[in-house]
Amino acid sequence: MHIVVLPASPKTSQSTIRALLADPAEPTVTGVYRDARRVPDEFRQHPRFEAVQGDIADAQSLDGVFAGADAVATITPPLHAEADPIAKARELAGNVKHAVLGQGGKSSSVKRLVYVSSVGAQFEQGTGEIRTNHEAEQALLGAAPEVVFMRCAYFMENWATSLATLKADPPFFYSVICPADYKIPMVSVRDIGWICAAQLLADGSAASVDGDPYSTRDVQQAFEAATGKTVEVKLVQDDQLPGFFAQAFKEPMASLFVEMTRSFLPGGVAAKDMNQGAQIRRGKDTLNETVRRMLEE
Repeated sequence: MHIVVLPASPKTSQSTIRALLADPAEPTVTGVYRDARRVPDEFRQHPRFEAVQGDIADAQSLDGVFAGADAVATITPPLHAEADPIAKARELAGNVKHAVLGQGGKSSSVKRLVYVSSVGAQFEQGTGEIRTNHEAEQALLGAAPEVVFMRCAYFMENWATSLATLKADPPFFYSVICPADYKIPMVSVRDIGWICAAQLLADGSAASVDGDPYSTRDVQQAFEAATGKTVEVKLVQDDQLPGFFAQAFKEPMASLFVEMTRSFLPGGVAAKDMNQGAQIRRGKDTLNETVRRMLEE
């Protein structure tokens, strides 16, 4: 079996490739890179892996990339600098669909496409940055006989943004998940990888990639257990969200992150029925394990 991963650089794609290369089924894997220098040595040296050059934003560069592929994994790369990230996400997904189907409009080999999406992507409005996933899902419909949307829970690795402030004296971290004891499902990138690999290698349907529910307080305890220090939580309340995200992003992305955050907090449009219509796949990693791994990297 031959599988193509596009783009191959994001962490979820790397985790998927790693899981595929470790799978007993021994599939061959092609990773598509805009910059060939970003191919990790562990992949470059593997006999069942090949790196090719291609850019998800350049439709012509994808010509022939999927020739002979049985399955395809794709993801929307970060679009933080785009003037219209929603439209861009749909355009990028359209490029993938066009390349998978080929110039004749019908794929000769690809039987399954797996798109790594997000919980809440079933909603057309009110979810902010998650709308990029909704638009991509809509654009990818019909790209292959089987199209699977993997709607992932909150990434545990999102807390990696706190590693710098954990080095402060005293250590602290910011959290937009309020109140502090409010729990949401979280999953590790490593778990997303093996679940994506399983979806590529076997039959299945739309899958919600879920994990155990954790709160800000749980994250605080995980940081304290990993560092052996007392760690302060600085909660970002609702009225502080616009200013908080404006420090990290330009418009319109800052406002999209505000809307996204509000969508999964109590009373938000995506707070209930996040996994509606999907088969749930559960991750194995605990928050404590993932935090320790992040601190060791």
